[in-house]
Amino acid sequence: MLDADAIRAGLAPGATLPATIHCCEQVGSTMDLARTAIATLPPSALPVLIVAEEQTAGRGRLGRRWVAPPGSALLFSLGIRPPAVVTTTPTALIWLAAVALLETIEAETPLRAGLKWPNDVLVQTPAGWAKTAGILLEGGWDNGTLAWAIIGCGINVSAAPDPQATLYPATALTIAGAPDVDRLRLLQALLHRYDFWFRQLQAGDSDRLWEAWRSRLLTLGQMVTITTGSGTIHGTAVNVTRSGALLVREPSGAVSVVESGDVGLIGS
Repeated sequence: MLDADAIRAGLAPGATLPATIHCCEQVGSTMDLARTAIATLPPSALPVLIVAEEQTAGRGRLGRRWVAPPGSALLFSLGIRPPAVVTTTPTALIWLAAVALLETIEAETPLRAGLKWPNDVLVQTPAGWAKTAGILLEGGWDNGTLAWAIIGCGINVSAAPDPQATLYPATALTIAGAPDVDRLRLLQALLHRYDFWFRQLQAGDSDRLWEAWRSRLLTLGQMVTITTGSGTIHGTAVNVTRSGALLVREPSGAVSVVESGDVGLIGS
């Protein structure tokens, strides 16, 4: 089981993220615990990291369940008071979580990683790209300003979901070809990159992070099929906006702005 003292021992000197760490054996949802922590902890105790060995009510994007055998994944939520630049650009936190994880996977494993819009982390396998992690962002608003936010992340380390239970191919780091992944070291390395990019946002610089996120989107330039709440869109993914929307050029030449949806498979 991951331990708060062990996690903190591997963080860089002077790191301010996270300020508080709680490790749990089994929880309903780390997102729920992080929300409670933000509401009850003093500002000096934030950001707060909640790590779980197992979630019984974990959720991903669009309310889907996130289930993993105990100890087979990194399951955590990071609760923060957002830097000023994030209060007007909340999607910057998605950029941060995604870019930090891509950098960590490629630094700590031999795998190549990329993003499927909007927030699925994929690794390349002999059979093609497959999902190994998902990112979830929740927040609370006060008079039109983002007052708090929680970044949730689930990373398949040694076990992947049943193929019949997922919409797209899924894998785990060890299954994809990264032997002997140490969850503690992986988390420490990831928190180091979180801290780096969080400091950039605190300094008011989101441009560098935006470019890093956009450059890793495997979806751009691909023919895609996107299922949205109002129907299905077919076309070529040509760009993304700073708000995180995907621009899709349909066969008619019209460009649709897609705020959310499920993107069809990306070829290898």
